[in-house]
Amino acid sequence: MNEIDFVIPLCKKNMIIRTTIECIIFNYHPKNIYVITNPKDIKYLEIECKKWDRLKTKIFFIDEDFFFIKNYNLSRKEIESYYTSIDDKSREFGWWYQQILKLGAFKQIDNLSDPFVVWDSDLISLKKWEIFDREEKNYKFAILQKHAKNEFNKNEYAKSIKNITGLEAIEPNIEGTFVPHHFVFHHKILDSFLHYIESYNSILPQTDSWIKLIVSLSKTHYRFSEYKCLATYMNKYFPDELLFYPYNFFGEYGIRYRDSVEIIEKIKDYCNINETDNLCYKDFKKFVSENYDFNPSYIQIEHI
Repeated sequence: MNEIDFVIPLCKKNMIIRTTIECIIFNYHPKNIYVITNPKDIKYLEIECKKWDRLKTKIFFIDEDFFFIKNYNLSRKEIESYYTSIDDKSREFGWWYQQILKLGAFKQIDNLSDPFVVWDSDLISLKKWEIFDREEKNYKFAILQKHAKNEFNKNEYAKSIKNITGLEAIEPNIEGTFVPHHFVFHHKILDSFLHYIESYNSILPQTDSWIKLIVSLSKTHYRFSEYKCLATYMNKYFPDELLFYPYNFFGEYGIRYRDSVEIIEKIKDYCNINETDNLCYKDFKKFVSENYDFNPSYIQIEHI
């Protein structure tokens, strides 16, 4: 694992980004962590991260505004022109953008490990699941979420995946959903997947890029999941590499806060910090150990 890289898209700096990064370092000891975020926060984080517990891991910050200039010659602003908000049920452009950041990282980041792990910035693991199985010599992610937030989201995921791939969206056989908030990405599979999207949606004599095709789904669909779409594709074309821990291994014992207000206030009070501070992983684990009557496998704090 000390040769693998992690990629984290980050909307904006927040109180728990240090927690998330240190939890990855402590549990997986990656060679590099690449954080893709806005240029304003990069200046701040590059200074602050020097105070964090980094061990031997190197942390790099990449400007999201020009992430796709190399290879695609597209700025964030130009990609946003593909986006349409249908109505108040639509997710914002940034939500769509972070999905293509994940899928395009293997082409845009030089010398990125193969495979690499994408990890959502609000996911804090407290019980390590082995991403690399040393006995079987393969990589696995963990099914962490029991089901979609609601039937509306589930149906929108299925419809958008069907639209862009022609495939029926899948779920794990027993329990859970293929929206695991982290994923093991193999270069050859991503390359095949993105070419498949372009080929399936080609209209001669011109074919739109996969970037435009995915973001343009926003014109007709309210939701899309890069994780579930890739899992669906892998299930058909790379089934031997779609490897994961079932929901009852780690997901069942996790906690997901869809509304962050109450839990963040509790953390701030207990740890005596404010929202401009950077909470370390050690203090977060202490907070968990003294405020929960069981040992969560992970805690995810959304919309922070």
